[in-house]
Amino acid sequence: MKLTMQPDQIHFFPEVTMPKVNRFSVKVQTGLQGMSEPIHFNFNNHKLEFENVIGSAESGKSFEGDFEVSSFAHSLTLVGPQSGKWEIEKIFVEYNCENEKPYTVQFGSVTLDETTEVNIWQDPPVPSFDV
Repeated sequence: MKLTMQPDQIHFFPEVTMPKVNRFSVKVQTGLQGMSEPIHFNFNNHKLEFENVIGSAESGKSFEGDFEVSSFAHSLTLVGPQSGKWEIEKIFVEYNCENEKPYTVQFGSVTLDETTEVNIWQDPPVPSFDV
């Protein structure tokens, strides 16, 4: 069997690669039910604490933190408290990835507890251009 393709059947797709994350930072606005323990995240299933912390996750307060990762992102989640619940109104994440312009993503409200995490990883925006 011979396979032939016509020129109008050829499509080019941009190469998709996993980005190397240099650093990411988060800002979390806590709702009515906050927590007083340190905030953790999982990067590629490694549980870590944020660096350069400002504020807290207590009720009605705002938390900011960042982390220099210098690794390829498979997953990134914000971890719930060890006990109780944490009501989050908004999450802003700024990603600084190698060979990419920094970009920011906003996530909506979520409630976390000791059994839950929320995915805060977002791939870089796909380049667009006019033809």
